[in-house]
Amino acid sequence: MATVSDPRSSGGAVLFCHGDTSYEFFQDLGTGRHGERVLLARPRTPAGYQGKVVLKCVALPEGPVPESYPRARARLEEEVRLARFLQHPNIARVHGLFEMKYGLCAAMECVEGFTLDALLSIAQVRGRYFSESFVLYVGAEVAAALAHAHTRTDDADVPLGIVNRDINPTHIRLRPGGGVVLTDFGVAFSRLGGRLATTLPRPPGEVIYSAPEVLLGEATDARADLFSLGLTLLEFATGRHLYLPGNLPPEDEGSRLSRQQHQQFLTAMVTAMELHLPPFVEDAIRHAMTFRVKDLASATFGLSKALRTVFHKLLRREKAARFATAAELESELRALLAMRGPYDGADAVREVQQALLEGGEALAELDLLEDEGGISPAFPAPRQDDLRTKPSPLRGADETPTEPGPRPLRVTAEEPPA
Repeated sequence: MATVSDPRSSGGAVLFCHGDTSYEFFQDLGTGRHGERVLLARPRTPAGYQGKVVLKCVALPEGPVPESYPRARARLEEEVRLARFLQHPNIARVHGLFEMKYGLCAAMECVEGFTLDALLSIAQVRGRYFSESFVLYVGAEVAAALAHAHTRTDDADVPLGIVNRDINPTHIRLRPGGGVVLTDFGVAFSRLGGRLATTLPRPPGEVIYSAPEVLLGEATDARADLFSLGLTLLEFATGRHLYLPGNLPPEDEGSRLSRQQHQQFLTAMVTAMELHLPPFVEDAIRHAMTFRVKDLASATFGLSKALRTVFHKLLRREKAARFATAAELESELRALLAMRGPYDGADAVREVQQALLEGGEALAELDLLEDEGGISPAFPAPRQDDLRTKPSPLRGADETPTEPGPRPLRVTAEEPPA
């Protein structure tokens, strides 16, 4: 049996067995949020290989066991226990927890397809973004997944209060068949019985997509996920990010803060420095505290009036002014999509194929078509004849094409050892 502590040396060795299925090491994907090793493995049954799975592994260290090990195991166990309540076609499945001689592993669905992050890169290479119908379709599908998660109850019918806390372009995938999947609940908050307390003095997910209240360390609820989804969809639709520096100089932004807000900002800055977060996090927090309605108008310029209205409600600094629930957001997005005419996953796949065709050789240099984070997109090869049979959806009458802009810097705040 291969050790989890250094699987790269095992070269396809069997990591563990479950019944008549053996899990063979395939690729090391690096380190996860809580220090766990993330691997790709190939399950093998008497009938042969059965695709791939993602393994999150907490390895038992050689020698004395550090204090952080029990916490890391508990977090992985909690993630798997929580997944039992997250059974939805738009949420990646968790297959189970497996004890090994060398540690603990959670086996999870390996979702093929492109992430929104990769699709945005493809759009920028070809010089044109995806249609608003594409944005509405993906947004509605993710909202459906969040509506499911946010309303889950435990076996006693007590609300679990799940908040994903890490909605960003790398955690949303478009399957080769057109389905949209939210792939990670690894840092989710919940009221699951026996859960480990995870209140920490920093955003648990990727900082640049965190809601203002998360950046400031305030109490958060499901509406924080909706704000993060809004930032994600805005960037995907326009290439712009609300937290990037605007036209006003920093001193003008600072003048918008009340004395209380200024104190909040200083506290957040001290925390960021103590956690050694990159300097641009300061800009993200400042913009999150000071952006105004006119800044939203600038960020959504070029989009149709209907979609701008959605973003103006999604991306409000005050929680009470946003969509109240993910179900409300889903309903609004589906209604707008229906007004534009029929559009489904097959149409989304055709748009991606068209983008790949238009991107041509320039995309090959990005290696997006071969391997994305160790997971093959597995998209059907684009063919000119197929794509010409159905034109991509037209922009709204009041839409202005937007030019691809720069991508924001990103940082993920990893959990420090307990």
